[in-house]
Amino acid sequence: MSEVLDLQVYSLLSRLHEEQDSACRRLREAANEQSAQLVAEGRSRARSRVREAVLEKRRRVDGHCRRVRVKLETRRREEHFAALGKRLADGLALLPDALQARWADEASRGSWCRMVLDEAAASLRRGSWRVEVAPGPTDAERDRLAAQAAGLAGAEVEVAEVASLGAGLVVLHDGVRLDGSVAGLLSDSLRVQAALLADLAVGERAP
Repeated sequence: MSEVLDLQVYSLLSRLHEEQDSACRRLREAANEQSAQLVAEGRSRARSRVREAVLEKRRRVDGHCRRVRVKLETRRREEHFAALGKRLADGLALLPDALQARWADEASRGSWCRMVLDEAAASLRRGSWRVEVAPGPTDAERDRLAAQAAGLAGAEVEVAEVASLGAGLVVLHDGVRLDGSVAGLLSDSLRVQAALLADLAVGERAP
């Protein structure tokens, strides 16, 4: 009887030992699984934080680059406008002498007179015009000028030399004065500046 009891006790202890081993194994497996899951989650969170940090850094760098580009572009435009303003001022200062030099040249003077007479034909009524001309044209030039003006006015034209004009000519009729002298051509400062700026822009685009 003692042997049977011993066998039963031994069998029970063996089962308990096996169950204990099985329970420990399950606990270890669960612990390992939980540990692996925690590690995986930790790595995922770490990767996410790194990714967010990289994106944030990239956004800051991009923002800084944009600000730098805007600042550089603004400075470049300011420098360009300052240089253009200086060139415009220099050009305006040179215009009176440049026009005076053109008036001193016979061919340029003839073109100048024809331009003013054509504008007079478009702006003034036909009739007895008076043409005041700056010193420079010869008698033959004044005769041609009178003939051209008479053809446009449809009547005899009086041509008189006026020293105070400096360069250019003025056409008068019925109280209307078309001023093609240096002073008259430069009186519309906005138009002169616009024309000079257009010339400067063409010069910048030229190769």
